[in-house]
Amino acid sequence: MTMTLTNKVSEALETFREVTAAKDATPKQISAAMEEYVTAIAESAGKQVRAEYEELKEVNDNQILQARGIPVLTAEETKFYNEVQKAGGFDKDITWPETIFERVFEDLQKDHPILRLVNFTPTVGLTKTIRSRRKGVAVFGPLHKDVEGQLDAEFGVEETTQIALTAFFLISNDTLQLGARWINRYVRLCLSEAVKDAWATKIITGTGNNEPIGLLKDLNGAVVGGVYPDKAPAGTLTFADSETMVTEFAALMKLMAQYKHSIGTDDVNPTDEYRTVDGKIYLIINPVNYYDVVARLTIQNANGVYVTNMPFISPDHIIQSVDVPADKLIAFIENGYDATQSQPEKIYEYKETFAMKRATLYAIDMLGSGEPVDNYAAQIYDIAIPTP
Repeated sequence: MTMTLTNKVSEALETFREVTAAKDATPKQISAAMEEYVTAIAESAGKQVRAEYEELKEVNDNQILQARGIPVLTAEETKFYNEVQKAGGFDKDITWPETIFERVFEDLQKDHPILRLVNFTPTVGLTKTIRSRRKGVAVFGPLHKDVEGQLDAEFGVEETTQIALTAFFLISNDTLQLGARWINRYVRLCLSEAVKDAWATKIITGTGNNEPIGLLKDLNGAVVGGVYPDKAPAGTLTFADSETMVTEFAALMKLMAQYKHSIGTDDVNPTDEYRTVDGKIYLIINPVNYYDVVARLTIQNANGVYVTNMPFISPDHIIQSVDVPADKLIAFIENGYDATQSQPEKIYEYKETFAMKRATLYAIDMLGSGEPVDNYAAQIYDIAIPTP
C-alpha cells in the first residue's frame, strides 16, 4: 500500500515542516507551503494510481489485485465511491464508511516503523479506557468469597477527550473517472501520507496541549497551560566499548522491566510491578546520531563480513526519527503508546486556488488522541559517545 515518494514530495514535506516550525512564519507562508506539499502528494499518488490502473485494469483476479495493494471493497465502500463518482466529488453530507479509515491506519502501521509500535483504536468523541491490576482470571482462595468485591477493586476507568485532526487531500477530476476501486486506492494513499507525518511527530514531541502527549513528556510533571514538561534523562549511554555497553544496556533493560501500575487517575496506591522486556525494547534516535551509534556496534568478522550486534536488543530495533532531539535517545517498550482515531466528523471543500488544475482540495476533520500507556513506557537517555 506504500506510496513511492518522489524527491518533490520529500522536499515539499521538509519545507512545510521548516515553515510551520518557524515562530515568525506568516499565514500566507504556511498556506503556500501546505499547497506545495499537498499538491506534491496528489501528483505523486495520482501518477502511481494511473500507472497501476493502466497495468491492471484488465485484471479480474482479486487475489492478484490484493497482492498489488488494490483490495476488494465492501458493499458499503463500493456504494460510497459510486456516489462520489456520480456527484463528481465528496459531498459533505455523504457518510464515510468506517472501514476506509480503519484501513488507512492499518496502512500507516505497515509503512511506518514508529506507528507499528502503537496501539491504534477506532473510536468516537469521548472514550473510556478500563484498566485492570489483576494478572489473570483465576484466583485461589475461599470458594466464591467476595470475588465480586475483589474484582471491583481491581478495575479503574479513565476518560479521554478526543482532539481535532484535519487532513487535506487533493483529488483530480480524471481520477474520479477511474471507478470505485481506484478512487479508494488514491484516497488511501493520500490520507496515509497526509496524516502519518503528523502522528509520527506528535507521538514523539506532542505537548498535550490540543495535541497528543509525546514520549518525550513527563506524565507526572507539572502541566502548565495544557503543556506537559519534558521528561528528565534516566541516564547516559556512552557506547564507549563492549564491556561498557553491556553494563549500560543491562541497566537500561532493568529500568524498563519495572514500573508502577495504576488502574486510573483516581488510583492513589499504584503497585510496583515487573515485566519481561526481552525482544520488546526499541531505541528511537535522531538520524544524526544513528550512524555514530551503529558504528560502535559494528565489527568485521573473520570472514570479512561486517556484522552489527548490540547487548540485549536487536539492531533492527533501532528506529530513526528526526523528531528526537540530537544527542538524545528514547528507550520504548512495544505497545507502550495508545492512540485513538475516529472516522471523519465532516468533510468540506477547501476554497482555495491550488497548483494542480482541474482538481478539488478537501479537508477532513477527524478526532484523535494519544499518550503513553504510563510514565514508564519510555525513558530518555543522553548520548555521549567519547570523541576519538
